[in-house]
Amino acid sequence: MFFFIVRRLLVSIPILLASTFVSFFLVTISGDPLSELRQSRDPNREQTIAQMRQRLELDVPFLERYFNWLRGLLRGDFGVNRDGQDVWALLSQAMGTTFRLIILATVVSILIGLVIGIITAVRQYSALDYASTFAAFLFFSLPVFWLAVMLKEFGAIKFNNYLEQPGFSAAGIVIISTLTGLIAAGVIGGSKRRRLIAFGSIAVACAALMWILDATDWLFNPGLSWPVIIGLSIGVGMLSGMVFAPFGIRQVQFAALAAAGVAVVFSIVFSSWIDDMSWTRMFVLTVITLGTGAGVGALVGGEIDRSAAMRAGMLSAFLVGCIVSFDRFISAWEPGRTIATIGPKTPNFEGNFWETMVDYAGHQILPSLALALIGFATFMRFTRSSMLDTLKSDYVRTAKAKGLPATQVVMRHAFRTALIPVMTVITISFATVIEGAIITERVFAWKGMGSLFVEGLVDVDPYPVMGFLVITSISIILLNALADIMYAYLDPRIRE
Repeated sequence: MFFFIVRRLLVSIPILLASTFVSFFLVTISGDPLSELRQSRDPNREQTIAQMRQRLELDVPFLERYFNWLRGLLRGDFGVNRDGQDVWALLSQAMGTTFRLIILATVVSILIGLVIGIITAVRQYSALDYASTFAAFLFFSLPVFWLAVMLKEFGAIKFNNYLEQPGFSAAGIVIISTLTGLIAAGVIGGSKRRRLIAFGSIAVACAALMWILDATDWLFNPGLSWPVIIGLSIGVGMLSGMVFAPFGIRQVQFAALAAAGVAVVFSIVFSSWIDDMSWTRMFVLTVITLGTGAGVGALVGGEIDRSAAMRAGMLSAFLVGCIVSFDRFISAWEPGRTIATIGPKTPNFEGNFWETMVDYAGHQILPSLALALIGFATFMRFTRSSMLDTLKSDYVRTAKAKGLPATQVVMRHAFRTALIPVMTVITISFATVIEGAIITERVFAWKGMGSLFVEGLVDVDPYPVMGFLVITSISIILLNALADIMYAYLDPRIRE
């Protein structure tokens, strides 16, 4: 596996060099950086033109200019822009903003697309399948700039009015609980009686929960109590065990539940760290959580089921950590106009870690949602199509005939094979997400790589444009290499 990874990365090097050569050629012939200066009436015009010629090496032949830039790039020097500013300094600041937007949107769209794609494949031709297909085609056909503007109007301006005085009206409770019941009935499937029972029970439970939240003014002071956290931890422990083994294998179930219990105890022990969180502490706690989950699984799983128990324990402990983090996050929120429409953060904002995260979320939710909705459509359709082909294969029918639970057949046998073609779509779509991010940044006034790229094109400033293209090319090549590695993991025959 190691040599396979090295081989795939080495193959990417000439591809990157070729892409930089073509991009540099296109950028250098795209316009004249001195056109505005030639029309200037400044008495120092000739001196300014001479300085810019020297700064941008405009008098140097193309090949020599390219290799000079490439040698600087290998040293980490991306050159300077028209004003003499270091391009890497501008890029490093813009990269954090852009990748914060892109990564969240990509992860959300992949997770939602995979989940709904699997469900609609299993429940083919159901009402949920038709509704999801309609939504996918709708979002896929919407221009990202139009969707971003609509989200600003209805997702910020209108919704912020609600957030100032949050609550549930009787009509809202009925509508939301009905929709939740319909979705649950579509997911569960089965006979009409089973779907009616699911619809009724879920709708009533949702309506009761919303009424309790409204009656207790929970929305004005949100947070999860310890009984709720413990109950949710038991639930994720059971689900984690079911993902990696049938419900009858008790060692795996016990390992997942034990890991969830240990994670809850650890959240109490490290409560001071969690309250005064930082990125370093979050990384350390994540490592401790995963290591503890794996250790509990190794102790409880036994000789036969140890591997599955370790994976279930890690997933269970990690999900409990997410629940505890979510509790701290929503506890830091206060009613008000939270959803922002301009910039990646509030200028001069001061607060602790969780208050800062709430501020970041308020600025990021709309631009990330605009990109995620369009990406979700692609991932959902490809996942559904790939799963449908896999579910008809002989080995899946054999697994069903042997009496394996439906969850195990779908997740452990069908999904792994169906994920191989989906990985190709995920890597290719990353370029589309970057293109959409350029437009989204302009709509929401984010000063990221997209703004740097557009300003470089407008001002005919070659080196910031090349910096954007290099970072984008490296990201896409690394993602394609990662896709090849995932192919080898999902199908060992590819390594040979």
